[in-house]
Amino acid sequence: MNRNLIFLFGVSSSSSVIAESIETPEISLMQVLLPLIMVIGLIFALAWLVKRLHPGSPAIGKGVQVLANTPLSSQARVCLVRIRGKDVLLGVTNQQVSRLLVLEEADDLEETGQKSGNDFADHFKRLLSRENSDS
Repeated sequence: MNRNLIFLFGVSSSSSVIAESIETPEISLMQVLLPLIMVIGLIFALAWLVKRLHPGSPAIGKGVQVLANTPLSSQARVCLVRIRGKDVLLGVTNQQVSRLLVLEEADDLEETGQKSGNDFADHFKRLLSRENSDS
């Protein structure tokens, strides 16, 4: 039993001698955090730059205006959008988007300042009556 204690004491004393002989550099918190913050900032700056200057990507939302939409059920809705001066009626579900009607000449929406609850229905009726009168 004494032999085991001497062995443990010998191992522990030799490990402390080894630990004292190895010099560990003193690293402050700022030496770690400053480069990390700079790298993260560089990543965000490059992402912003690529997003702004990337010529191959189209501008999302330019030329498309949602005039009105109304839900038909929990999974389907009808949307009236204006794309390049044409009013397009779209049927939208979870699986697909279908073009229902295309009107060549788009009416300008009346700017009343207040939107009524039947804005979609009123606008759609005006478009359909104009389309029927043209035919």
